Amino acid sequence: MSSVQQPATEKLVSQLLEEDPDLLDVVEEFVKGLEQRLEEIKQAYEQLDWDQLTTVAHRLKGAGGSYGYPDISELCAKMEQAFRAQMAGDYEGWMTRLTQLVHAAEAGLD
Repeated sequence: MSSVQQPATEKLVSQLLEEDPDLLDVVEEFVKGLEQRLEEIKQAYEQLDWDQLTTVAHRLKGAGGSYGYPDISELCAKMEQAFRAQMAGDYEGWMTRLTQLVHAAEAGLD
């Protein structure tokens, strides 16, 4: 019987921290708030509140880039565009990937 090896947890390190490690406190604060942003998206989706979905995706798009997480920013740009058109697109896939990126950002702080 062969054992299946679990993939290592993805780590996403802020590009901002690579440039200026003194900004750790600021980046940590952003990363700690990401779980709350995920919840905001889920709640807005349950209510099909397109304005809220668009707003949260837009804010995450900008903040992701500002705090050195372009992967988060790029994904949220796609989400924002779809939500603005009142389309859920690949909501489940986006949320799965966004959750992975959030956990990777958390792991990248260790």
